[in-house]
Amino acid sequence: MADVLIFDDDPSVGDLMGELLRGRGLTVSHFLSGAGVVQLVQENKPKLVILDIMMPGMDGLTACKTLKSNPATRGAKIAILTAKNYEEDQATAMRYGADLFLHKPFDPGAFAGSIGRVLGLPDLPAPAAPPAPPVVVTILPGAVVAETAGMMIVFDAGKGLKGLLERQTSSAPLAWFLISRYRPENSSEISAGALLLKKGARVNVAGPDESESKLQQLAPAMCATLPNGARATPLLYPQREGEFALAPGIRAVSRLTQHAGTCLAYRVELQGRAIVYCPAHEIHPDLARLNKHEHAKFRDFFKGADLLLHGYRRSLVDESPKDGIGSGAWEPVVDLAAAAGVKRIALMPLAPDTATDGLQFRIEERLLAQNSELCFGVTRFNERVIL
Repeated sequence: MADVLIFDDDPSVGDLMGELLRGRGLTVSHFLSGAGVVQLVQENKPKLVILDIMMPGMDGLTACKTLKSNPATRGAKIAILTAKNYEEDQATAMRYGADLFLHKPFDPGAFAGSIGRVLGLPDLPAPAAPPAPPVVVTILPGAVVAETAGMMIVFDAGKGLKGLLERQTSSAPLAWFLISRYRPENSSEISAGALLLKKGARVNVAGPDESESKLQQLAPAMCATLPNGARATPLLYPQREGEFALAPGIRAVSRLTQHAGTCLAYRVELQGRAIVYCPAHEIHPDLARLNKHEHAKFRDFFKGADLLLHGYRRSLVDESPKDGIGSGAWEPVVDLAAAAGVKRIALMPLAPDTATDGLQFRIEERLLAQNSELCFGVTRFNERVIL
């Protein structure tokens, strides 16, 4: 005894309906005419009868009226499925007692949903969204490279960048260089951008907006001659504090940091992950007390970041008396990151002679004292982080 009886003279339509209904856990029988419909319904006692209007034997409207008039069959739900798209036919079907009126051709998802509602079946779970592509972050001595489907973001362009790009056999169609400051160590391998242009990538460069046009001075080293002889050049985007688009739906935020000269930090959100690159920001240990605006500004800038890459000089306990305020130490960086709900932080030394001995253990002790769940690490160059 089947749960659903289908009366339709089109075998392909019957097969499709049967497949969809069996997917909802129902048993199905299909008949190519309306002959004997009353007897079949009376014998099988189905939950649902699907009737085509135009078919051999008894037509669907007559069958509907007959079934609903018979005490032995009136309990079955009836759906009319027809290629006739006339309000008069639909009104007649509903007057005869039909529970559902559907048109051919039909959308499979809508058909299954309508039948489910008539029979009181639970809603089908929404299809799971495909997982977001991973974001792979490579930390180099003078640059950080974030790669995901269709895009590469290069934070600064210093030591190690050219070798990384030379080893890659392919590149994303779009690459952004986000330069934090115009010092040799931050742009010593800016010519690596030409490698991406030669591979056919579109290259954009953002950096601090300065009166000396230092961003424009970087461009010639990035230009490339393509195999067809054409000249490929990057597009330049001078930045101050604010937001700018990297691609449709992907934006970056830039903030000026506490550091000698003009220096920017960047926050980029892509594939549902947030990366903050803040290589030169010397946070005062009493920032929250001395300047509530700056404290709130960077707490919001760091808020909920999946990865914060932040520079530091040394520990407060290592400060010499002449330093006084102790800015640039790792302790206020860790404290602010924990307050902002950062998930993972990587500390990058601002100076080559910055001591790192025992730093991992000292950070762990500080976070334990705060009951913080922040995941931390002292940067190891050429390390890859997958977000």
